[in-house]
Amino acid sequence: MPPKKTIAEPNVTVPNGDAAKGRDIFDQQCAACHAFEGDDKTASAPTLGGIVGRKSGSTQFPYSKGMKTAGFNWTEKHLFMFLKNPSKYVVGTKMAFAGLENEQERADLIAYLSNN
Repeated sequence: MPPKKTIAEPNVTVPNGDAAKGRDIFDQQCAACHAFEGDDKTASAPTLGGIVGRKSGSTQFPYSKGMKTAGFNWTEKHLFMFLKNPSKYVVGTKMAFAGLENEQERADLIAYLSNN
């Protein structure tokens, strides 16, 4: 059986983010589905507390096959690219979000997620 294909660490530079601005973005773009704590088995989306450093698709949330087999740990660089276009970055993801095109908004959101 061939080895599982994983998504390599992106070769990108993540700008410095402002966590306070990131909280506003989270509240506007993410909070309808995501929380930082809760039961992933019954949630409409996975909890995001401690996401930086966590293996993709590793909580009790019923992830798509694409996310379960992505094979990477969430880093700022992976988040930066995923948040730009989730369905392109992890093919088959269940996340129904078009993405954030603006690099600074992504950096701000990542700064907020990194602190929670």
